[in-house]
Amino acid sequence: MKYYDFPELYDLFYSDAFEEECLNFYKVIFAKKKFQEVLDCSVGTGKMLLPMAKLGYSCTGSDINQNMIRQAKINFAKENMIGQFILSDYNELSKNIKRNFDCVMCTGNSLAHAKNEQLENVISQMDKMLRPGGTLYIDSRNWDNILKRKQRFYLFNPVVRDKGRVNYVQVWDYNKNGSIIFNYLIFEELDNKIVSKRQFYEFYYPFSIETLKQIIEKLNYQNIKVTKLGDSNSIDLEQIDWYALTAEKPIEGIGLGSKLHT
Repeated sequence: MKYYDFPELYDLFYSDAFEEECLNFYKVIFAKKKFQEVLDCSVGTGKMLLPMAKLGYSCTGSDINQNMIRQAKINFAKENMIGQFILSDYNELSKNIKRNFDCVMCTGNSLAHAKNEQLENVISQMDKMLRPGGTLYIDSRNWDNILKRKQRFYLFNPVVRDKGRVNYVQVWDYNKNGSIIFNYLIFEELDNKIVSKRQFYEFYYPFSIETLKQIIEKLNYQNIKVTKLGDSNSIDLEQIDWYALTAEKPIEGIGLGSKLHT
């Protein structure tokens, strides 16, 4: 079964503390940006876009998965937040969305769902949604470090709810074609007994930070910055497992060129 077809399980592992961390992080990295309208083109259940809504931005989210879009609407409504949601593959944003934004985001490590040969098109589609002078934002696992370590087993803290808890394990398969299968093992305990077991999977296609930077530089973006997700002061990529990249789209008629800051 595909993990992202079950948004209620997906949301179990997004804590209130993580949402607050995202809010504080966005507040810092976007502090000097003058924009209002935001698109998250991999919105999922909206958990990483909600902090932007709480900061006062006008939020639109798109996703390829109808189940995720439905849950995002629910999550925004629970927080009394307003958002617009559109069903769209991020490979086809310009086909399905007929307006531009001040900031275009790809959150939740979603960019690696695109095959390597699709990566340039996805960034190009994000660029088409972005107004001149706007901000591009991407967060991603640091695949460079992952491929060095090739760790297979990941054990996460259980989520306690009702009278039981939900346990969560990931097992990663590294394929010869360069892709990685994330196997999700989720089992629920009630009164110290396992009452349900479910297994899911998702494919990821790792890419290097250098590859991502080159694609963005080819589009003449400026002020490219890479920091740790959640900590804008942490810039040592060897120590970062999950990073956030921001870049500014040049204003038409202004001199081009870009520079990487890490």
